[in-house]
Amino acid sequence: MLSGLGLEIAIAMLLGGAVSLGFVLHWLWQALGGHKTEAAQIEELADRLHQADLAREAADAARLEAETALAQHEAATAEQLALMQGRLDSTVDERGAELARQLDAARLEAEALRSGLGNAHQRILRLEEELEALRGRAS
Repeated sequence: MLSGLGLEIAIAMLLGGAVSLGFVLHWLWQALGGHKTEAAQIEELADRLHQADLAREAADAARLEAETALAQHEAATAEQLALMQGRLDSTVDERGAELARQLDAARLEAEALRSGLGNAHQRILRLEEELEALRGRAS
């Protein structure tokens, strides 16, 4: 067994070895780049911020381009709609005018038929009167 002094020396040597091992491992960690300095961290954050700004600017440019394309598409669609509406109105007007002409022609034809029918009726009445007059003389 170890005496009290031997035990103290062994514990002191173990602690000294642990501190020395920790120092050597820390030095290796920094030497191999596993631990970044504060300046390196700040530089990395600045780079990431710059990349984020570039991505935001690209997204803004894409949004503006999409809005411009949408506005152009809306304008083209509105123009096509106006042209189609104009053609539709023109077709409706032409068809309405044609139907009005056909209606006027039908009215004129109906009036002519009524007039002809009235004349025929008058002629029939006269012929009936003449027939009656002839029958009256024959009797």
